[in-house]
Amino acid sequence: MKLSLKNIKYSEHASQETNNFVAELYVDGKPFALVHNEGTGGCDMHHKHDKNPQSYSDFNQELNRIMTWHKENIQVPCEDEEKGWYAGCLESAVNDILVDHLIIKDVKKLMSRSMIVFEKGKKGFYKYGKKKYSITADRMGWFNNQMWQKFQENWVCINNMPIDEAVAYYKAN
Repeated sequence: MKLSLKNIKYSEHASQETNNFVAELYVDGKPFALVHNEGTGGCDMHHKHDKNPQSYSDFNQELNRIMTWHKENIQVPCEDEEKGWYAGCLESAVNDILVDHLIIKDVKKLMSRSMIVFEKGKKGFYKYGKKKYSITADRMGWFNNQMWQKFQENWVCINNMPIDEAVAYYKAN
């Protein structure tokens, strides 16, 4: 079962205990539901997508089936639980997709304005503003030389990676 979110509208300022968002939930590439959360700690709400041809009764049965599938098939690692995991749920799956979307958006924004450099073996990153340091495509040799002098071979610049690798490295470090 492949879940995806489209047309995500997220409100950081309205998010209190949970993420405040509205999105279209697609299941196996087909429009299924509109999902939203008011951001005040409550559960996600699901409403049948206008492009979903199912009756409301069939939609509710399918929603229950999807929720049950996640509970029975997904184990989320958790140190606080005696067994080391807890049963997955549709809400946590949607939240994971939303958080990944927000991280990708943040990383793209960071990389558009700055060179993002990680020192290997350490958490966190250095941000070198492209305007401040006049970093352009023809000055990348200069920038790489500066990083080499500062960190030797112990540095990684995620701007030089495809976006999916850059996001994975960003999340891991």
